Amino acid sequence: MNRRVRLAVLTPLAVSSLAFGSVSLLAGSAQAAAPSLTCSVKQAPTAPGRYDVNVTGAQPGVQVVVHGGTATNSFTSSGPADDDGVFNSIGFIPAGKVTASSGDDKATCGTVKEAEQKNAQDQYSKGYAKGFSDTKANCKVITQNNLTQLDPNYEKGYNAGAKAALESKFC
Repeated sequence: MNRRVRLAVLTPLAVSSLAFGSVSLLAGSAQAAAPSLTCSVKQAPTAPGRYDVNVTGAQPGVQVVVHGGTATNSFTSSGPADDDGVFNSIGFIPAGKVTASSGDDKATCGTVKEAEQKNAQDQYSKGYAKGFSDTKANCKVITQNNLTQLDPNYEKGYNAGAKAALESKFC
């Protein structure tokens, strides 16, 4: 009788520990697979038509392929992801969509046009902030002789920032 009670108590405990053990193993592998591929494309500030593509979430050491452009004019770059699962590619990408893939994982990075628009907005914002701060310091527009070498969006932003500073409560 004592033996039956022992089996009745210990058998469910042994079975449940096996079941929970396998559940925790499955949860661990699901967490390991959780990082998914993401990417972004930015216009390089140094050369028109040149773009930086940043891919994250790849498995370390696994081949990452970046495609850009159209069917008739394309760009392809590939290489292994680093220890952090990151792959960077820099190149002249024709107009079109940019995608990245690694194994079965795929991601859309954006388009060349979106990258150009974001770069234009970033340049305008930088110019605006610089123009506002330069003008606010002495309430005079400082002529920037070297603005012609910069992005035209930076120059527009600089001029708008200088005008806003002159019309602000600071001047």
